[in-house]
Amino acid sequence: MIKNLVTRFLSGVLFVAVMIGCIWMSDFYFGALFLLLVIFGLREFYALINKEENVSVLVPLSVVGGALLFTTVFYVFFYGGSYAWLTLDFIYVSVIMIVELFRNEKKPILNMSLSLLGILYVALPFSLMSVVESTSDWGVKLLISFFIIIWASDTGAYLCGVLIGKHKMFERISPKKTWEGFGGGLLFAVLAGTIFYYTNFIPFTWISWVSISVMIFVFGVLGDLVESMMKRSLGVKDSGVFLPGHGGLLDRFDSALIAAPALCMVAFLLLNC
Repeated sequence: MIKNLVTRFLSGVLFVAVMIGCIWMSDFYFGALFLLLVIFGLREFYALINKEENVSVLVPLSVVGGALLFTTVFYVFFYGGSYAWLTLDFIYVSVIMIVELFRNEKKPILNMSLSLLGILYVALPFSLMSVVESTSDWGVKLLISFFIIIWASDTGAYLCGVLIGKHKMFERISPKKTWEGFGGGLLFAVLAGTIFYYTNFIPFTWISWVSISVMIFVFGVLGDLVESMMKRSLGVKDSGVFLPGHGGLLDRFDSALIAAPALCMVAFLLLNC
């Protein structure tokens, strides 16, 4: 157990350093890293999905579709490109359907649906994160605080779950999750938000920081459970191998993927209020 904790900690620290560094340094590093996350996240998702009987998603085409969505959103919001570029994504949806027409597979509707699900589940949230980063001068800081709150809550949930966890929270989907872990994750999320308030990381009120932290935490927990539900239905423990001690890329970002739309909403509300 100690060896696993050390491995998890060291790989997690390296991962956090790379993430924060790329988000903070420049638009180019941010875009390059997140495009890679979209590509490898989609490959991981479709590799899992294609293990199911009668499922045959065309992986290269679907991955290109997700990469196109991120690239067009990034270009429009970071470099002021015309919104007309976003129509390419709608055209690509049509292309996925047309290609399926000529494949002669047993379950074409299932293949099309799962192909689009991957883009919505993986590529769209990362695209929304790029929108958040581009919203204003504090967009970079908001995105960094988003990830730190998620990582802090994950740490709190893990520690409290391991040390004092007894009461199962959602045993049908995730047998290891406990209410004690939930409480620890919530506490760490609020503490992270409170630290951001006192350091004036972004000039929000304490209530605003706590509200944002709680919202990110709740959506993050639901995102974790959603991914657990998918893995359980597919009969796998981890979505893949991404970081030692952390499982696959989707395992590492499951909370962020579901919480990203809520974060985007917060960014626009704060920008326009």
